[in-house]
Formats: sequence, structure tokens, C-alpha cells
Amino acid sequence: IIAAVFAPLLLAPAQSLACPFIGGLPDFNCDGEAVITVVGDSVVYGVGDTINNGHGGYVLRIAKRFPNATFYNLGTPGEEARQEILDVEDSFAGKSDPSLATSLTSADVIILDIGRNDWWKFGPAIATWRNLKRLRETIETKVSNVTGHKPFVVTAQLMAANRTGQGAWVTELNKYIAANSKPTAPGDLRFNTVSKRFLYDRVHPSSRGYDQIAKILEQYLTVTLPKHIAIFRKDAVHDGLYDEYEEEKFGMSPFNPDTDHGGIFAGQDDDPS
Repeated sequence: IIAAVFAPLLLAPAQSLACPFIGGLPDFNCDGEAVITVVGDSVVYGVGDTINNGHGGYVLRIAKRFPNATFYNLGTPGEEARQEILDVEDSFAGKSDPSLATSLTSADVIILDIGRNDWWKFGPAIATWRNLKRLRETIETKVSNVTGHKPFVVTAQLMAANRTGQGAWVTELNKYIAANSKPTAPGDLRFNTVSKRFLYDRVHPSSRGYDQIAKILEQYLTVTLPKHIAIFRKDAVHDGLYDEYEEEKFGMSPFNPDTDHGGIFAGQDDDPS
């Protein structure tokens, strides 16, 4: 696993207990930070991003657009979906670098942009889809065992490839990802809408291609993702705190927006400064 962390340039503004958004991104685990972890291969790593010496890609770009959040780039060139499952299991078991487990456990949103290298095994696209499903389920289980809460995992539809045979295979894989998408396990992050004319070579985006992917991810994080999270995490009284965390983290009732009867809703900042 090759990990790069694009950490906050500024501290997030103070929010007294409120957890849905920090700097425009969801604080899904209500820990006062917005953390996005991207798991993948050389495209996530940033191969072909010539203006950044072949490393950074769309994760670096999106991190610059959200300076109050932390982004983990877990892109490993050559990585396959099945190998990523083994890497996750080993990291949580303490058999390999623990940074993978740490970046998954702390994440509010985990994005899977992986699978294109499976084509080299000459297996059917549906087999890779099954490995992607297993990867998501493995991450959900491992993180839940540590935190007590299921993480939010998004499976991206892959940018098209321009290598003979691989392009059609990736298109078929994307169809499986789209067909199995649902709000609690979405597969509607459409990196496949980026034109092949933005390829650096036959599979990696150019710097302009990474710009395009970053724009799609920004739109997804700010517009589409909150709609999914509203289904995944409930806020019964609309006080700005997810019901799942109110009592556990804050000792508050998920059914009473003013638990301490102080006249201020739980998710509001009671410090006028």
C-alpha cells in the first residue's frame, strides 16, 4: 500500500457538537473532522499527472478544494481488487502496515476506485464485481468491529480504458457496479463519464483528465452524497446530530433537540463568539 495524506491547511471552524458537515463535507462519524479515504490503483495514485511528477492525481486536486478536510490517497500502482481485500485483512490483523486500517477507520467516506487491473487476469467482469462487493463488505466489517459503526463506502464507476479488449471489459464492469448501486452502498460515482481524450496513455488520465475527475468527485461529495447519507444516517428531530451518535458521543436524546432544556438545539453552537 502506498499512502499519501493531503492534510488540512486550516483548522475546521468550531462547531459545538454538530456533525453533518465540516467545510462542506459530511462528518459522517461525528468526530469533528471530515476525512475522505480513496482506495485504488495507479489511477488513484496519480500516474500520468505530469504537472505533479506522476503522483497526486484527482485526490490531490480535490484536497485543495476542501482545505478543512483530510484526504488519504491509498493508490497502489498495479493493485487488483482481490489483493486489496487481502491488504485490508492483513492491516487490521496487524500483519502489515497499520496505516491502511487507520485511514479506513477514521474515514467519513471511503471511495473504491479499483478493479481495472483485474482485466490482466483475463477473468469475466462479473468476477471483479464480486471482488469489489467483497472488498466493500470486508471494509464495513473490519471498521465496524473497531468503531461500532458501519462506514460509508462508495464504489466508483471506472474511467474508460483505451487498450484493446480492456475498454469493453471496463464498460461491462461499470454496468455491474451501476446495476447494484443503492443509497446505502452506492455505485453512482461516475468517473466513467470522463472522455477518453483525457487519457495520458491507454489507461491513465492526463493532468487535464485528473482535473475532470476531481470536478465529478466535488459534485458528488457536495450534492449526491448528502442525499445518500440522509438515508443511511437518521436525524429524527433535525437538530444537526445523527441519532446513532447522540447518546453515545454526547449523552443526548435522539428524540429531543434540546436535551438540556437550555433553549438551544443540540447541533447549534452556543458560543456567540
